[in-house]
Amino acid sequence: MSEILAAIPAYNEEKTIGSVVLAALQHVDEVAVIDDGSTDMTASIAEMAGATVIRHGGNRGYGAALRTGFDYARANGTKVLVFLDGDGQHRAELIPSVIAPVMKGEADVSIGSRFIDPEHMKSIPRYRRLGISILTRLTNFRTRASRKVKDAQSGFRAYSRRAVDALHVRETGMGASAEILWEADKHGLRVREVPVQVDYDGEGSTEGAVRHALGVVRSMIRYVETEHPIGVFGVPGATLFTIGIALGLDVTSRYYASGPARDLAIGDAILTLLLIVMGMLLGFTGLILHAVIAANRRMR
Repeated sequence: MSEILAAIPAYNEEKTIGSVVLAALQHVDEVAVIDDGSTDMTASIAEMAGATVIRHGGNRGYGAALRTGFDYARANGTKVLVFLDGDGQHRAELIPSVIAPVMKGEADVSIGSRFIDPEHMKSIPRYRRLGISILTRLTNFRTRASRKVKDAQSGFRAYSRRAVDALHVRETGMGASAEILWEADKHGLRVREVPVQVDYDGEGSTEGAVRHALGVVRSMIRYVETEHPIGVFGVPGATLFTIGIALGLDVTSRYYASGPARDLAIGDAILTLLLIVMGMLLGFTGLILHAVIAANRRMR
């Protein structure tokens, strides 16, 4: 059993993984590197540095690596789990600061935030600050006020045993960061943030940042769809169906009021049918998804 476990998702990080593992071992009982299908020497270098390496058969994604880290911590009896990146951006010497709220029993989820200390923010490229700010606002939109955060995309996080047992990551992509916070909110876990500084090598690629952001947004949409199918599909469906019925009544009323000529508003009639059909499809989709998801949860 490792009382404090550092889990490091890694994909082709042979240049930095060794130093990250060695630095992390100074502050934790065990380091587990989740090798997400690397094609370089990441896994072997991590093993030589003293890490336990868990290999994925292929590149499954960041969220899948987080899920493996949580699964390993649950099986290993870990009391405190801390995640950090394998590219060297997260300073391993800050692990004690990130895990401190969890160690003291003040939090179940502790986030190393880049947006608490104004001085630390200066090192973040502007486009990254903008993107992170937008994604954080979207994440906070559906969390309670007491659990809103300043940095929803930070991967430098620590979790208590209670959080490790409660949080089950389903999203395989970068959207897992938001999913975890929403799940923490749902389970009533205490969330805290501590200031950290992240090291960026140059400005990086804005194209990569855009893909990252779009991937997170898609993950958020998928999460909301699965958590609230009635709200996402049923409510819009009922709205369209109601509008269609109202328009249909109006078309019928005008048809009979037009006298012997019986002038039918073809365009309005077609629109009526479309609204009713779309409303019914969305409504049935919401009901079916709700039933399937409820059945899966009962089976689990």
